[in-house]
Amino acid sequence: MASCGMQCMKYLLFAFNFVFWIAGIAVMSVGIWTRVSANEYASLMGQSGFTAAANIMIAAGALVMFIGFVGCCGAVKENKCFLLLYFFLLLVIFVLEIASGILAYTKRDKVISSVEKALNQSISLDYGQSNKEKATKAVDRAQSIFKCCGATQGPKDWANTAWAKSNTNQTVPESCCKKKAAGCNGAPADSDTYYQKGCSQGLQDFIKSHMKTLGGIGLGIAIIQILGMIFSLCLFRSIRYEKI
Repeated sequence: MASCGMQCMKYLLFAFNFVFWIAGIAVMSVGIWTRVSANEYASLMGQSGFTAAANIMIAAGALVMFIGFVGCCGAVKENKCFLLLYFFLLLVIFVLEIASGILAYTKRDKVISSVEKALNQSISLDYGQSNKEKATKAVDRAQSIFKCCGATQGPKDWANTAWAKSNTNQTVPESCCKKKAAGCNGAPADSDTYYQKGCSQGLQDFIKSHMKTLGGIGLGIAIIQILGMIFSLCLFRSIRYEKI
């Protein structure tokens, strides 16, 4: 007959993994939210890896849900194989999270450079072109949401762009205007009717804020994983001793 200690450990691990399973749903939901948000500015982010990070978060959430299920089965059935598999999966994903965190930190400068390069290209070459509708919509949305204009130097960035050459009577797109109205974009570049800061910083802040959210959730999951590994080993040892 199982001891009271092992029974308590079993139910504790089951409750813990139920919470872990719910956490998996939360992680996957945040990943989907981030992925949808990123789609609006995808053409402005270049090879920043932001979208890839969201995809990894979605996959990690699904994996966490699976691991939580395995842990629940191992606890309820007192199955040593399930418990070992549970421990191994937690250990693997924990190591991968640490490696991903280190990689993201070391590549942070590359992310910023990639965003600036993609934004400059979208503004100087792609905006307003008939075959670049996504880039045009992304730039307009960024300028309206982040209250910015151009890439880094404000309205001056629109001079000599492909869009400016075909819109000689307009200085900047209407999305640069503080108050949107027909003809609001015909004033000189230094007019106070336009947003004067570039959009590069706004996009970087957008990415950083989402990455902080992903990082915070990842840290929380890592702590839960450590506890899960400890509980699974304790229950595994209890089962072994009970059957001696």
